[in-house]
Amino acid sequence: MFGSQAWESEEHISDASATAEEKSISEVEFGHYGWRPTLRFLVAFLTGGFVFLFPVQWEGQMTIPLDIIMTLIQNASIVAVELFALGIIVAGGVLTTAADIHYRGGPTFSQRTVDVLGLEYWRTATVFVLFRLAAIFFAFAILLDIGPEWMLSDSITNIAWGALVITVALVIPIGAVFVNLLAELGGLQFIGTLAQPIMRPVFNLPGRSALDSAASWLGSFSIGYYLTRNVFDRGGYNKREVFVICTCFATANLGTVGAVAAILGLLHIFPVIILLYTVATLIVAAILVRIPPLSTVPNEYIAEPDPEPRFTGTVGDYLRFAFNEGVTAAAEGDSIPRASLTGFVDGLKLAGTVVGSVLTMSMVVLLLEAYTPVFEYVAQPFVPLLSMFGIPEPQLAAIGIILGGAEFFIGSTFVVESSVTTQVFVLVVTSAQAIFFSAPAPMMVDMFDDVPMRFRDLFLLLIMRTALLVPIAAVLTHAAAAVGLL
Repeated sequence: MFGSQAWESEEHISDASATAEEKSISEVEFGHYGWRPTLRFLVAFLTGGFVFLFPVQWEGQMTIPLDIIMTLIQNASIVAVELFALGIIVAGGVLTTAADIHYRGGPTFSQRTVDVLGLEYWRTATVFVLFRLAAIFFAFAILLDIGPEWMLSDSITNIAWGALVITVALVIPIGAVFVNLLAELGGLQFIGTLAQPIMRPVFNLPGRSALDSAASWLGSFSIGYYLTRNVFDRGGYNKREVFVICTCFATANLGTVGAVAAILGLLHIFPVIILLYTVATLIVAAILVRIPPLSTVPNEYIAEPDPEPRFTGTVGDYLRFAFNEGVTAAAEGDSIPRASLTGFVDGLKLAGTVVGSVLTMSMVVLLLEAYTPVFEYVAQPFVPLLSMFGIPEPQLAAIGIILGGAEFFIGSTFVVESSVTTQVFVLVVTSAQAIFFSAPAPMMVDMFDDVPMRFRDLFLLLIMRTALLVPIAAVLTHAAAAVGLL
């Protein structure tokens, strides 16, 4: 599990040929472009940045424009949205089955059919073929209300379908439009250049990974994964960097944390919660990148390596250099409409590969939580530990943390009746756990099967993250209470 051989592949490219160039920014000869590439970069960057990162007041709480777009679409016709999600699940299941039959020795299709349907894209492990097929059954059962009452109870379907499937089915194709604008037209290069002096020494990551992290924190983990996959396919990340970004920075997004804070009645201290959550996440990331299993993942590339150059210079040098890099990429990229359309199509395909897995896994987790005591038994060893750290209601807090590993929303809202200290502590821990097995974990395994990410490794990392987060969040929570912030 800890050895680098577990992730190595003879077909992938070693980092031996991917040495990053090092030089001073003053040595760089900046390009001279006209107003069109500059305008294209600014429009794409500001549009993408606004949709993902700009905080706005909407219906009494702070959120981002992407969330508003999704809300407006659902309000316009939730029936159409549900049919859209169903179509994605069915298409994903059918195309995955066709690919499985074609590539596993069954009846084969003509090369023209293979090319038209893009069957190579839909190849996956047998377990995910079963997940995507099972999702078709679950989807029709939920929408037609046909099935046992214990499976279709509102407490289960409202989360599995209403909160998870609908959100993922919308956020990937919509978000992919703006992600592709940032990735194709200079935003990635601009952010990456500016963040390099921080990301490289603290987290041993390229500066461009800051955009993935911001998209996950302020938008959605699925958008962060999509951007990471996009750069990975281009040779911009190696396997270790992908693993670190997905498991350390794709935590619960701020909109969801805000929704949970509202349920817990904590919106009046929401800025404090975000501060604690951010500090805890960064401390844990800085530790985990330096120890196994993350430190043992090889620096292999699946495409021709395109490592980010390492530069030195002043703040002003970095600003000018970052802007030049962004405009250069925009000058070489597609037009804004074409990049938007490409992103939407790619997002539809990606949604087809992950939404089914999300539905099946979330149903399994939620059914276990609702009808078995398995999570209560697993939580018992944590109770003395939480008592030692002075957390009130340690039994409730322990169960909340365990449930958080399964599904953030379930775990964080489990302590709704507890004290403010317990609520804040559990919310900080669960929001920063990152590896939720209801959706992010299966999405990671499915989307990054060429790393490969495996459930056993993700489970180990979840345990390690939680073990680090408990004392860190306890100290931060008690410190905030001591200075009167809670």
